[in-house]
Amino acid sequence: MNRFGWIVALLCSCLGACAAPSLSVYTLGTPATAHDTPPLGKTPVVIAVSRVTIPDELDTEDIVVRDGMTLRRSRLGRWASRLSLGITDRITQRLAARYPGALVTDRPLTATATDRVLINISRFDVGTTGATTLDADWVVVPHDPAKPTRRDRLHVATTGSVASDQDVVSLMGASLDRLAGAIDIPGLR
Repeated sequence: MNRFGWIVALLCSCLGACAAPSLSVYTLGTPATAHDTPPLGKTPVVIAVSRVTIPDELDTEDIVVRDGMTLRRSRLGRWASRLSLGITDRITQRLAARYPGALVTDRPLTATATDRVLINISRFDVGTTGATTLDADWVVVPHDPAKPTRRDRLHVATTGSVASDQDVVSLMGASLDRLAGAIDIPGLR
């Protein structure tokens, strides 16, 4: 091999050694599992979950950890979609599991929903120390105007490891599960 060939081979091997680790893409949803779903009745209860609103600075595909007044973006991990969509999907999944006799969806409907769930997350921080804070309020709006609208709020504070992106995803998922567990749809218990 000539001198030029050796230089090209050396440069190629150096570039290969400098390649960044692969990017991991995360979801807040859980994998689908095989289970029996009860059939819906002729006039099923339909719960429509609207897209969850979150602070603008968090509604990205970046996984972020708060360091005081700074949001630190992960170098190796991203959300599979905007965070608000992932949160909406997870809460919809959890509500569907709690209310198996109802059709719980975050997708557009062709008919009017029995109840609409609107959720606002005003704070959702995972700190560099592992302290996680979620502040949310929600409203359950029935289609029937004779039924009362239900409003509530929740503050969740937990602590855990933030050593990896998977740890951050797990902390956020656990906080969202507590939020979904607090949302009560009247008449379905």
